[in-house]
Amino acid sequence: MRYEAPLSPGLVDELLDFWLPIFGGSIDLSRGALLGDEAPHSRITVYTRRIGGELAGACLVVSSPGMPALGGLGEVATSPKARGKGIATALTRQALDDFDARGGQAIFLGTVNPAAARIYHRLGWRKLAGANLMLNVLSGDSPEEFLVDYFRALGSAAVRTPSPADRIPMIPLIVSPHDWQVLDFNIGIFSTRYAAQDSCLGLYRRYDAIASDGRGAWFCASTDAGHVVGLSTARLDDNDACQVDGFTHRNYAHLWQPLLQAAIDWAVINDASVVHAAISVEDDEKRALFETLNFKSAGAGEPFDLDGRQVGTLRLELR
Repeated sequence: MRYEAPLSPGLVDELLDFWLPIFGGSIDLSRGALLGDEAPHSRITVYTRRIGGELAGACLVVSSPGMPALGGLGEVATSPKARGKGIATALTRQALDDFDARGGQAIFLGTVNPAAARIYHRLGWRKLAGANLMLNVLSGDSPEEFLVDYFRALGSAAVRTPSPADRIPMIPLIVSPHDWQVLDFNIGIFSTRYAAQDSCLGLYRRYDAIASDGRGAWFCASTDAGHVVGLSTARLDDNDACQVDGFTHRNYAHLWQPLLQAAIDWAVINDASVVHAAISVEDDEKRALFETLNFKSAGAGEPFDLDGRQVGTLRLELR
């Protein structure tokens, strides 16, 4: 069966009871999203299979109504007693066929399961370098070709408040290789040149969580067509000091300053005791950009682990 959000409360409860034990107690979408809270920003389609009336398999596809060419497949699961019957493959194929029929061009998924990855590979998905993500480009292009073309000649972009419509368009930005080691310390996002990216549909949840208690905010830069080309964040700690961070695609480097200024302005409005940033000691270019915004060195910060290597940080403060 195929269902479009908003789903009935009974079906949502059944799906959560099915998914949560399989995925370790959490999934990429909230109960509210399945109930329709994100309409009209997100299109969420759920696929199910039943055996004897009991749920045996399920998955979902998320896309933005404003950008149907891009999608994300998630929560592909089969009940333990129904495995080995091809249910996951059939569900995934149905989801892919429907995505294609709606004008889809490229669909992401995340997996760390080698057996599942082999199934996805047979259906057209290919692994992204530096990530536990796969991308199925329906034209047959490689993920690398798609990402280069995706960010070519997009036109102008502007900074704005994000919405669930950005859940899928933010994925190409984050999984594209960036020169900086650390893209955002507030979120724990690193360049795929230096560390593997594990999140796919869950990236939006990680960003949105920073603002869930009112002590943080995030901003995006996007084109009129909805391509996300930059992200920034601000987060208050227990002492009301606010850490800011952010990055852009290299084609939109001119938007880094307005993105960071949006985060700084939020910190000032919320009476931050100090506005600061953490920079990898190896990200010289990023340090120079912060200095153009009047951030000054405030000494060494806490080191961080980068693919098994300890890297030092520098604390910068707005003066």
